[in-house]
Amino acid sequence: MTSVAPDQARASHSIGSALRTGVRVWYPLVGGVVAWMIHLVFFAGFVRFTCTAMGYLWAMHLVTVACLAVTGAALLLSVALTRHDGREDEPHEGGRLQFLGRLGVLVGVASALLIGLEELYVFVLRSKRCG
Repeated sequence: MTSVAPDQARASHSIGSALRTGVRVWYPLVGGVVAWMIHLVFFAGFVRFTCTAMGYLWAMHLVTVACLAVTGAALLLSVALTRHDGREDEPHEGGRLQFLGRLGVLVGVASALLIGLEELYVFVLRSKRCG
C-alpha cells in the first residue's frame, strides 16, 4: 500500500474537482426528473391562466422546449458515463459509472416522454374551451 503526502492529496482533490465530479455523475441521473417536475408544476399553475388569455400558449411551448433541452443534456452526459472502461458488476469506478450512465439514460428517456406527453395537453387545450 502506498501512502500519499497530505499536500499531494489536497492538490489532487480540490473542492472544484469534487463539484465537477458531483455534477458529472448526479446531473445525468436527476436532471431529467427535475426538468419534468418543473414542467409539471409550471403547466399545473399556468393552464388556468391560458383559459382566460389564449395568447400565452407560446409560453407553455417555450417551457417544454427548455425542459426537453435540460433533459437532452442529461441524456448526453448519461451516454458519456456509459463509455467508461470496466464492467458493471465489478467494484471499480468504471463499472459504477457505467451502471449510473445506463440508469441515467433510462430515467432521461422516461422524463422526456413524460414532458412530451404533457405537451400534448397544449394541443388539447387549444381545441377546447376551458370550463
